[in-house]
Amino acid sequence: MNPKAQSLFGTDGIRGKANVYPMTPQIALAAGAAAAKVFTAHCPSKKKQGIVVGRDTRISSRMLEYAVISGVISQGVNVFELGVVPSPAVGNFSRVYGAIGGVMVSASHNPFYDNGLKFFDHDGGKLGVDLEKEIEKEISSFDWLGSEGPTGSQVGKIFLPDNTSREYQNLLKSFFPGGLDLKGIKIALDTANGASFEVAPAILDDYGAFLYAFGKEPNGININLNCGSLFPQNIQQFVRLSGADIGIALDGDGDRVVLCDENGELCDGDDIISILASDFKDKKRLSKNTIAVTVMSNLGLDETLEAEGIGVIRTPVGDRNVAEALAREGLSLGGEQSGHIIPFDYSKTADGLLAALIVLEIMCSTGKSLGSLRKKLIRYHQKLWNIDVSRKKPLEEIPGLKKLLDESQALLDKKGRVLLRYSGTEPKIRLLVEAKEEERVQQVGQKLSSFLKEALS
Repeated sequence: MNPKAQSLFGTDGIRGKANVYPMTPQIALAAGAAAAKVFTAHCPSKKKQGIVVGRDTRISSRMLEYAVISGVISQGVNVFELGVVPSPAVGNFSRVYGAIGGVMVSASHNPFYDNGLKFFDHDGGKLGVDLEKEIEKEISSFDWLGSEGPTGSQVGKIFLPDNTSREYQNLLKSFFPGGLDLKGIKIALDTANGASFEVAPAILDDYGAFLYAFGKEPNGININLNCGSLFPQNIQQFVRLSGADIGIALDGDGDRVVLCDENGELCDGDDIISILASDFKDKKRLSKNTIAVTVMSNLGLDETLEAEGIGVIRTPVGDRNVAEALAREGLSLGGEQSGHIIPFDYSKTADGLLAALIVLEIMCSTGKSLGSLRKKLIRYHQKLWNIDVSRKKPLEEIPGLKKLLDESQALLDKKGRVLLRYSGTEPKIRLLVEAKEEERVQQVGQKLSSFLKEALS
């Protein structure tokens, strides 16, 4: 038993520096075997259609992918090896292929030297906490030297689907039965040298867009490097220089997107959700006239949508939490300010390219520019501090913190808020301060950040 193999999962699967615990080939092997067991036990269909496995473009992804695949087939479960595809493709193909689940090898927006494993259930959604705990338990009890499994013809097989990029394009196109006519629309596209480097330019080109594409030459170490959704200033500058109608920036695994309008002004996840929510409501596609977002979304989003008769449900941080709320409440749209957008009737997980295509469809059907579509979103002033910590001490055990938080909230009155949470993947605490007056944001934020630096150093 590996004593370390506890609490492997963070807010989005298992993640860490590649070739360092927990992101070693050994853990990936055990995770593949564990996923095969857990997925088989919990999938409603006992036909064992296999597990879909995909990867992003970072240098370590093939190493970890092969380890995961070896673990899966060692349990007598087949694998559909998808190769380089966006994370949402793995989720969608889990459902389309009739698979018992899926695994994506990616660390999303992290630097190339990190990597991770994301798990999807048979319906294409992110794995729930209970099943993650079962996988952790299986990994911790994995017999590294004496493990035995099916032999002979009962060993799992590896299938290599033809042109998964084209197959994913076709799946996305099926969501737009009337097609999209993007002829004459100039689009700047940054795929972060990541998993969408092939599929995103191809589908936009097929729809006739005039495309300026960059961040599409992955070499294993340039994924997310000064490009993609974490560096939107690049796409903003390019739009301003080129006169493009819209800029689209994806992250390394393609599950998040940020846009910029024709003036080069940034459109984050809150802007995108606001645009989609209004359009879905007009087309009677917004279930219960309510959306789900995380606690990080701007308070102005609630105020904006309330004026249109649209309700807002708040969830903890993480697109999985949003997806769970959508399923539980029977809703059709949700997402995160960071750019994870979940149009739940189409996809059970966040899909950056799909969200961008829906926005383009709205632009085409209304004849409006992105700038005119986004203008109405009210925004409170908001600032996020990421503070390095030496230890993640429970917040309730930090002397004086509650008193300071109460004082801060009183200063903000009912027109602002303070949020504190530890990062699930880094040794940091995140402090969000939001208010209608910018000076109050700075006043509260500076005082709290100084306190936290001293208390947690």
